[in-house]
Order: sequence, then structure tokens, then C-alpha cells
Amino acid sequence: MVSPTVDRDRSPDLPNQEFTLPEELILTLLNEESGYFHQVPGWNMHCALVGAAIAELSFIGRIDTDMESLILLDATKTGNPNLDPILREIAAEPQQHNARYWIERLAPLAETIVEQTLDRLTERGILRHHPGEFWTLAPSHWQLDEFVNAREGTAVDFVKARLSRIIFKHEIPDPRDVVIVCLADTCDVLRFIFELDEAAEERIRFVSGMDLIGQAIAAAVSDSIAAPVLRHAPLTKQIPRVPLRDLVFNRHLRAGRMPAFFASLAEKHGPVFELRPPLREPLIVLAGLEVNRWAHREGRMHLRSQDYFSSVNEVYGSARSIHSMDGADHFRYRKAMQPAYSRETLVRRLDETLDNARTHMATWSVGDSIPAQRMLRPLLNAQVSPLLTSTHTQDLIDNVLKHKMRVLNVGLVKLLPKFMLRTPTARRRARVTDQLTERILRAHTPAQRAGQPRDVVDDYLSLHASDPQFLPETDLGVPMGTMLMASMYMGDQLGFALYWMVANPDLHDRV
Repeated sequence: MVSPTVDRDRSPDLPNQEFTLPEELILTLLNEESGYFHQVPGWNMHCALVGAAIAELSFIGRIDTDMESLILLDATKTGNPNLDPILREIAAEPQQHNARYWIERLAPLAETIVEQTLDRLTERGILRHHPGEFWTLAPSHWQLDEFVNAREGTAVDFVKARLSRIIFKHEIPDPRDVVIVCLADTCDVLRFIFELDEAAEERIRFVSGMDLIGQAIAAAVSDSIAAPVLRHAPLTKQIPRVPLRDLVFNRHLRAGRMPAFFASLAEKHGPVFELRPPLREPLIVLAGLEVNRWAHREGRMHLRSQDYFSSVNEVYGSARSIHSMDGADHFRYRKAMQPAYSRETLVRRLDETLDNARTHMATWSVGDSIPAQRMLRPLLNAQVSPLLTSTHTQDLIDNVLKHKMRVLNVGLVKLLPKFMLRTPTARRRARVTDQLTERILRAHTPAQRAGQPRDVVDDYLSLHASDPQFLPETDLGVPMGTMLMASMYMGDQLGFALYWMVANPDLHDRV
């Protein structure tokens, strides 16, 4: 047996105290192709993370373990927010228990450990956080040249290289390596990282059995009677059904203010409710700030976009779009387009963007009273359209936005019947959207783009040219036709900012 309290005898090319065990586990789980982490069943992940924290406490001399019990040696705080709550719980318990007991008891702390570990790795410049809860390494900052005997690669490469040498080259593992192998095996991700044969699997079992805490983690995962209870919510309640009168008499719905409509229903009925529109299939709606935060953090585990957006893509004649992609494809799409949307791109063209804004604002007259939405959306489009597409689209944008909203209300929200896309007005606005796409593409011939700053359309066309299977020509219609939706979203965001500023005199004075 390897005692977890043995001092580390690190090989000379390994970093000294660079990572805690929870951080090493998170880095091991990172899937660099998908931008997220190998998915691990909740109970397994909880046990592994708490086990990693307990093992870290043993390595820094706060606790010790034997076959029967986990022993507190030193209750002094470590200064690490992942370790101190666990140490405090252990110190507050007068009776001794074994490692498995503490792993099961402290498993509810795992989600906090994940969040804090990701925050710490991001603050240190090791991980980069992207919107939509995607994560990537920041290799320009965190390379192995920071280590004593550097090798090419990233922090994840470093951790995984150690695992590879232990599993396939039978390198003698040090105590920390034993724990990491056991944790990764508990999470059942080694088979997704390496190609394992029977000999490799036997080696993994052998190494995992060298550590007491590792054995406790495995026992907690495989045999715990508490696991089924913690995997499922013990209490549920019936989803409330919104009465028809709440739809018919809702002033926001009658005015076409869909976000306000759903917000008002969530305020009255809670974050989850059922709608039964006349002549339509029932809808389960998740709405409100709490749900938005949950979807942003956990949505990829429970929700997918492909089916949801299929009817929208159909209207534009596309098989799929970035909105309907999930997982690795969605991440790859976003990474390919990231430079075009970067802050640096805006900074390089800031003078041009401000000139476009001033030119548009010159059309306003002192004393005019204009509704905020009708004023701000064209203002933002005057800036966004040349920046993203290198074209001016003020003559088209109103019909393009109205067509897009009709498509969303029919195909996405499903509050309007399909025939509403075939009315004369809807057909006319659809033709205007096609005109927008044609105008953008005509402005992006090689001769037209010579000497011009690169824009978002250039990146879309480059992605299509480099991999037409991933982004075929038939799928260019959605981004070209919907790119300028940014003027609607950003215009409305600016409206909220202006309202907040005017409603708060102190903030107004500061601005």
C-alpha cells in the first residue's frame, strides 16, 4: 500500500506544487475538442472530487488514513477554498470515521469545488472561459516552459502524459499519480483519453489498488446505498398549467412583447409551467432569471438545440446553423468565428464605427420624441452592419428583423400557426431577407474585398471554403440572413442601460 502521507518524491521534470489534486482532475477531464469536460455521472464525479480534496489534505499533512479510519492531524486552515470547508467538517466531528464515510458525507460540496476550481484555473491563466460555458486552455500563457525541464505542450498534455507513462510504460507512480489514476478510473474517462487494451486495464486496476483513499472512492461509487437517493430529486410537484385567460388577456402578448410575456407568466406561475395554446401542441416552458442561470450552467447536460431549431433552419433552406448545433460541432463553429467577433477587431475599426454612429444620429432633430426601441435598433444597425458585413442595410433591416421575429414565433416559440409564414406580408419580408443575403455576398467578391479589413462574412466564407462538409453553401443563408439580429439585441440592451441610467439620478450624474 502507498500511504497518502508519504512526502512526494517528484521526478525532476514535474512542476512543484503547481496544481492541487482537484485541479489536476478537472484538467484531466477537459476535452479540448469539444470545449467542455468528459461527462461523468453526478455521484461518481462528486465522490471523485471530494476524494481528491481529501487526498490533497493528506499530502499537506492535515489528515492521515489507515484501513479503519481517517485521522485529523492538524486543523490549521490551508487558505484553499476547496480544502478548508472539508477540513472544517472533519475537525468538527468528535468521532473518527473512515475515508469512505467522509467521501459520501461531503459529496454535496462537490459542485462548489468544481466552480471554485474552474475560477482558480481561469484566474491563473490556465483555462479560458467562453460564453455558453465552454472552456479551453490558454496555451500562450500556460506552457510547459514554466517547468524545470520543459517539454512542448499544455497543462493538460502534462497531466495526461504522466498518466500515459504510468499505464503503458509501467513507470513507477508516485503517491499523487496513484490518486489521479484512481480518480480518472472512477470517472470512467480513461477509455475516452487512451486506447485501452486488456493489459492497460489490468495496469489501471493494479495502480488504483495502491492507495487507500482511491479504494474508498471506488467503494463509495460502486456500493453506496445513498447514491440512488442523491442522483434523483426525492420530491417533485406537478407542473402548473397556465389558464387560457392568462394568455388571452395578457397585454404583453397582445403587444407582441414575447420576453415580457414569458417573464410575466414566470412571475405568476413559477419558473416551469405548461402552456396549452388553442389548436396547438402543449408546451412546457422554462422561464425566468433562475432558469436562465441554470440553462447557462447545466443546459448542455439536459437540453439540445437540434430539434428545437429545425423548423427555423427549414425556413431559410438550411440543414443546420450554429444555433442548432450541439457539443463539439457547436464549439468548433464558435472557435472558427471567434476572431471576427473579438474585441481587438472592434478596436481596430472603432473610429469607423463611431463615424457611422454620428452619421446616423445626425438624422435626429432636437425635440423629437422617439420610442426607445425604434430609435436604438437603427442606431446599432448603422454601426453593426458595416462592421460585420461591410455593407449598409438601413433600408432593409426593419423588414429583415420583422421576418425573423415571425419565423421565431412560428417555428421556435410555436405561438403562431405555420400559415402565418405564407401571408403576403410574410412572403414580401422573406424576399427582403433574400435581398440582404445577395447584397452581402455581392460585396464579398475577391475584387470587392481587396485591401478591405476582414469582417465576419469573410470568416464564414473561409470556413465554407476550408470545410464545405462542415459548412456547406446551403447553410450560409442562416448566418447571412440573421447576422444583423445583433442590432435588435444590442439595441434593446442599450435601451435597458439608458432606462437604468435615467431611473437612477446618481448613476446619471456619474455617466
